[in-house]
Amino acid sequence: MTEQNLKSQVLKFVKDNERNIVEDIKKLCSVKSLLAEPAGEKAPFGAGSREALDMAFDMSEKLGLETYDCEGYMGWAQVKGKSDKYIATIAHLDVVPAGNGWKADPFIVREVEGWLIGRGVCDDKGPAVLTMYMLKFFKDNYPELPYTLRALFGCEEETGMRDLQYYLKNYPAPVFAFTPDANFPVCCGEKGQASCNLVSPEIKNGNVVDFTAGVASNVIPDRATISVKYTGKELPAADGIEITVEGDIATLKSFGIGGHAAMPEGTKNAIGMLVNYCIDNNLLAEEEKSYFEMLKELNATNYGEGLGIDSDDGIFEPLTCIGGMMKISDSKFVQNINVRYPTSTSGETIQKQLIEKLAKVNGTVENFESVAPFYVDKDSAPIQALLKAYNDATGKNEQPYTIGGGTYARQFPSAAAFGIEPCLNETDFFPDFIGPVHGAEEGYSIDGFMKALEILIMATAKLMEIEF
Repeated sequence: MTEQNLKSQVLKFVKDNERNIVEDIKKLCSVKSLLAEPAGEKAPFGAGSREALDMAFDMSEKLGLETYDCEGYMGWAQVKGKSDKYIATIAHLDVVPAGNGWKADPFIVREVEGWLIGRGVCDDKGPAVLTMYMLKFFKDNYPELPYTLRALFGCEEETGMRDLQYYLKNYPAPVFAFTPDANFPVCCGEKGQASCNLVSPEIKNGNVVDFTAGVASNVIPDRATISVKYTGKELPAADGIEITVEGDIATLKSFGIGGHAAMPEGTKNAIGMLVNYCIDNNLLAEEEKSYFEMLKELNATNYGEGLGIDSDDGIFEPLTCIGGMMKISDSKFVQNINVRYPTSTSGETIQKQLIEKLAKVNGTVENFESVAPFYVDKDSAPIQALLKAYNDATGKNEQPYTIGGGTYARQFPSAAAFGIEPCLNETDFFPDFIGPVHGAEEGYSIDGFMKALEILIMATAKLMEIEF
């Protein structure tokens, strides 16, 4: 089949299936597939993830695809090829919590001016549906593929990737995989990731009664609440902060701008807003002040300077660091942080630097976890195949890039993140009424989905030509 004939078939297939794809995305996004306690033998991540996986199986089987359940950790749909070696796509069916700021129920997808809006539409249920239809195209149009083609469906990407760890321990890895969970043209590297809790010493006579914020480590909180003992002094108004007094307790709620921990530009951390207010208005007891000053330094920038962990290698963007969740536990403040770091530092170095910083306020670093950076040669045949498919489909001349986010790609021997979001330089792609991934009003355009499907099919055809 010539490339021109292939492209004609692809365009017709995309047009013919557009409405079915939209309806399947709406249906899959209606499932609240949040991490929860195990719900039976084949639901290790809870009933919601199990329901989403079953729905993905049902959709795939209706498209004529073979499916397989990996004990509830993951599943797949596939088209058998001439070889048992397989090329895989991998998308995840779990989502982060809805959070605040939605204009309507986040689990009922709205169609607005050619855009779909709902939790998981872009990250990553919409792309998961595209991979099902991509497989259908190859099943319908190729008598036999040189490699088996498999669409993997994950169930715990957002909270640890134990699903893929289980899969790679119990099933053979693909010769190459790509995940449609990033931006085009193609991502060949991902920053290292670290998270931990910055814990204060025990506060015995503090003024702060409660301090809560955040829904996940990798989500910048758009709201936070602190309650402090009220002495009758005036509490001045401040932008983005709501103040109420009831008896001897004053409660302050902050309203910031949320977003993904890997992409903090343009966000405003609600925790930092309250920290600054409490310091500026002298609402803290003496024993709370040093820890809060440390929190102020943490939130002053998104790049770790305040904690002494900033780093830049010239390959990746500089290290980022955000405060994700805040609580009080056993009379101690517990600030969770999320760090994305380049190759110029390491998890061990960051942990050491944080321990030294917390020691200055008699605090501790707890539950430290780290994953090293991931990088694939941008000139390798699979990366170049994906890049060419994108540039041919768009008439552009883009180059591979690296990210601060973490995708499934880093878990495989050979993989990349490939779409479906536009290139990072396409700043005018999203209209004002669409929010960011992990934020309120998450969404993606129907035209964007259709173009992405075209690119995914053409890229996979090119991967099938490579000798693995």
